[in-house]
Amino acid sequence: MVRSMTASRAEKTYICPGCSTAVLPGIAHLVVWSEDHLFGAAAGLAERRHWHTNCWTTRTYRYR
Repeated sequence: MVRSMTASRAEKTYICPGCSTAVLPGIAHLVVWSEDHLFGAAAGLAERRHWHTNCWTTRTYRYR
């Protein structure tokens, strides 16, 4: 599942798994998680990751 996070709703700092740099508060980005997690939907949601939009768009196959 991929959801957009608007700049006005981005309130925390996260580390982007695509480039290993900070996704700062106030920066629009994507929130990504697995809907078919081995341990259920709640586990997938708990392991969600915050990506820079460009990092997600240009990611390599290993992240798909």
